[in-house]
Amino acid sequence: MSDARPFSRIAFFGTVEDCLPDDGFRALARQLSAAGRAGPSPSLVVALASALLGRDRLKLPGWVDTDTRYLVVLDVPEQAVLRLASRLRLHKPDRRLQVCRDPSVVKRLVIALTRPAAWEGILDAYVLENSLVVVLGDMSVWQFPVGRLPKVRRFEPAAVRRFVIDSAGSCLHWPDEDVHMGPCQMLQAVDPVHLAEVEIRRYEMENVSQALREMRHDRQLKQTEIPGLSERHVRRLEREEIRLSVEAASKFARALGLTLSEFLDELSGRITGLRRTTESRRG
Repeated sequence: MSDARPFSRIAFFGTVEDCLPDDGFRALARQLSAAGRAGPSPSLVVALASALLGRDRLKLPGWVDTDTRYLVVLDVPEQAVLRLASRLRLHKPDRRLQVCRDPSVVKRLVIALTRPAAWEGILDAYVLENSLVVVLGDMSVWQFPVGRLPKVRRFEPAAVRRFVIDSAGSCLHWPDEDVHMGPCQMLQAVDPVHLAEVEIRRYEMENVSQALREMRHDRQLKQTEIPGLSERHVRRLEREEIRLSVEAASKFARALGLTLSEFLDELSGRITGLRRTTESRRG
């Protein structure tokens, strides 16, 4: 299980585990609930609406605070949902509360939280006017203009709505058109800089520093030959003293004659090679 979970604590609250398909998923949910850790990230409560409303409502965990997020499966009349914000004392419910009709969202969340990066999983999605709204596994909500999504933008408006969420939350699927689209493709279409930041944060500084040195050496560039970056800045990057930023990556890419996307692809490939070499030496 990854240590990169986006939440410091998680509670699969009340009987929400009954939404999970089998005992293996329920055990994994309990494992995630037990893996509390210190840190600045928010906490998450996953619950059925009935567990939070009405006379028999359950008491929330003691660690719930003003940063806690909620993923609620709707199992009560829709008008009752209007009471959730006041019941949970949410002043900004749009930022902290996500209500879903599909109980499978709980399974998709469990899978997302065991991915290397939770945002790579899709929890929920719907069409709002001319945008596709997607809730990712880290509970971030993205609004993608349909006109900027490859392949999907050529669909008729009615066809845009005819998608299903992959059972594991890996992608959205339009069966009529046989089109699949995952979070990476959506983010790349509307916000490549955000995706670059996510990609860079995924790697350890040691691997990034060594890969940068190799990429520069292979092109016979000196540390002084990266326009926009001082020799000292390049040296600190290659000594693991500072982390690579998207801005610095863009300047490295231009110096190497690459687009940012091509630079990240090569960086990823070299880091994978370095990891394999290290593992073979240990073996």
